[in-house]
Parts: sequence; structure tokens; C-alpha cells
Amino acid sequence: MYLNSAKIATSRVLNGLMIGIVSFLTFINLLFVLFSFSDEAVKRGFVALIFCGFFSVLVIGGIAVIVWRINVIRRFTKARIYNSIIEEDHDGIIDYDTFASMNGTGVAKAVSEIVWLYRHRYLINITLGRTAVRVDLLSDEKEFVKVSCPSCGAQVTIRKNGGGRCDHCGTFMRAKGDANV
Repeated sequence: MYLNSAKIATSRVLNGLMIGIVSFLTFINLLFVLFSFSDEAVKRGFVALIFCGFFSVLVIGGIAVIVWRINVIRRFTKARIYNSIIEEDHDGIIDYDTFASMNGTGVAKAVSEIVWLYRHRYLINITLGRTAVRVDLLSDEKEFVKVSCPSCGAQVTIRKNGGGRCDHCGTFMRAKGDANV
């Protein structure tokens, strides 16, 4: 509900494009080097250099792709974690201390991650304040519903089509429409 699916899909496409571009440029580099020499003796002499150059381009390109992939996966993971924290909220306001404690990081790191995810549109329908994140119910699901916990039977208020944890036993549940889960 607060995770921007279009942004994540776009990032996945860009990820594939980056891998393809690095592979294509490496291949073109190899072809250029192989066919740029006309003398056969010079060609044979440079074969070792070509493969060393090709290998180094592959290694550098591969390292760049790996680092980029790690950052993309880290962003997706953080966005999903913060989305689940926001989705489980009952009153629409979550202070940064709560984000930090639920994520296992310091407050400054949690704030910087949330701000980055918000500015880059990974998280939507929220407003960032000085001390807390306010959930903007701009999405289609503006209503709250009361559901019974399947484990202990306690009444819990959850956003319609959202999720939440029972305040009494901690069981996670989802509310589908108006039906109690």
C-alpha cells in the first residue's frame, strides 16, 4: 500500500539494462581490439594483452554490476521493511524511534533511510515530519476495520486491505475488505 510498485519495477528494468550494457560494451571492446591490427605477428603478440584487457574490463564491469545490484537489493529490502512497519500502524503516526527500534538501527540511520526512500519515491502516501512519519491515507484504502485475532480473539483495528499485529499476542493478520480475518 505504501510501497511504490512502479518504481521498483522501473529499478528492476534499469538493473537489467545496466547488466546488458556492461556485457555489450565488453564484447565490443574485445572485437575492436581483435580487428584493429592488420599484421598477423602483431595480432598474435597482442592476443595475451587482449585477453588481459578483456579480463580486466570484465572484472571491473562485473564488480560495478555487483556493487550496483547490492545497492538495489538493499533499497528494495529497506523499502519492504519500512512498508511493513507503516502497514502495521494503527493510528497513522509512527515516530522515528519506533522505526529505529523495529529495524534494529539507530534513529539517525532510520531517518536517513526513510528520507532517501521517500525522496526517491520508493515509499508513497506518507508525510515526513520532524519527529514522526505520518501516514497519508491518500490511497484507496482510507478506512479502518476491526478484526478478531485468530490466535487470542482480541479486537484489533487495521486498515482495510492492510495488515497488522495483534497488540496482545503479536500475531500478524491481514484485513481483506470488510470481512474479519
